[in-house]
Amino acid sequence: MRAIVLLGALVVAAGCGGGSGAPPPAHAAKAPFARCSHASGGFRACTVFSAPGERTALYWYAGSHWKVVRGPLAGRAGWWRRVVPSPDHRTLLAQWSGECELQSTYLVSAADGGARPVFAGHASEAVGWTAAGLARVRLAEQVWHANMLAHRAGVYLVDPHTMAVRLERLVAASKGC
Repeated sequence: MRAIVLLGALVVAAGCGGGSGAPPPAHAAKAPFARCSHASGGFRACTVFSAPGERTALYWYAGSHWKVVRGPLAGRAGWWRRVVPSPDHRTLLAQWSGECELQSTYLVSAADGGARPVFAGHASEAVGWTAAGLARVRLAEQVWHANMLAHRAGVYLVDPHTMAVRLERLVAASKGC
């Protein structure tokens, strides 16, 4: 019995509010099933999984409550999976999990929620940030333009202002779904 109570306490602690000491977003507290990432620099991604579909958003902890920074991507099925703020907290590196669990990465303005895709239409994952403020994004596949290899699978440094990309290191390409 004692083990069951302890297990129940661990499950509650690991839920949407786990890890930050802050309460979960209001929509998550009332949901049949909510999943939130651990807070990273005061930001987190939360999704409510319920019929007829997901409700998902990126949040910022504003001292006493969670404030929506960005809702779902218009016209795209899926949910926000992960968010990591830049060193200056002005830009968020966010990972979207779409149809077929296809991962894609976006740079999101913390001020207005505007989202710009990194490697649009290609599988990628949010890795993190350099101390100098460049986003690290793992491109999971080769990218071809006009029968020419434009980008190899690898980890790229992305300038959040210009969206210029530079290969940091090569990695093996992932298989699709």
